[in-house]
Amino acid sequence: MKNLLLIAVMLGFFIGCSKTIEQVNIIKVQPKSKISNMILKIPINFQDKGYKNIETKLISNREEFNNFLKSIKKQKGWNKRENFIEVLKESKIDFSSDNFLIYTFQESSSKVVIAVDAPISDGNNIVIKIGKESNKKVKKDKIVYYALAYKVKKSADTIIFNNGQEKITIDNGHKDKKDKEDR
Repeated sequence: MKNLLLIAVMLGFFIGCSKTIEQVNIIKVQPKSKISNMILKIPINFQDKGYKNIETKLISNREEFNNFLKSIKKQKGWNKRENFIEVLKESKIDFSSDNFLIYTFQESSSKVVIAVDAPISDGNNIVIKIGKESNKKVKKDKIVYYALAYKVKKSADTIIFNNGQEKITIDNGHKDKKDKEDR
């Protein structure tokens, strides 16, 4: 009887202490590009009717930036114009090291879901992916206007917006410099 009890205790000990072998699948992941430190998003409203008045542009000096803000004050059709101007003023862009970039686009339906990835660096180029998802049966109900605003280091060469269908490349002011150097 003592032997049976001893065997049962030993069996319980071995079962409790034994490791279960599980198969583990190792998935190799390609290293992701580094999130860029050459660009900082300015937290403007993502959607506003007033963005129909603005084209994508890069501003490289304080005077041009102030003129841009003055032109916004005169425009009509904005939902939150004062908020937009205030956020831009508070962003305190140092034009000796940074440029201001506003990227605008539109969708023909309010049912489209849009996701903007964090900017990533590809050398001195910055890539921003914009994902769009919608039901294929989405009807065009109204045009919706969007904008993204950024402080971009002058050392960056280009900013590329990729929505999966097209890539929009914005030169960060280096094209003019290269043209002058070639002369």
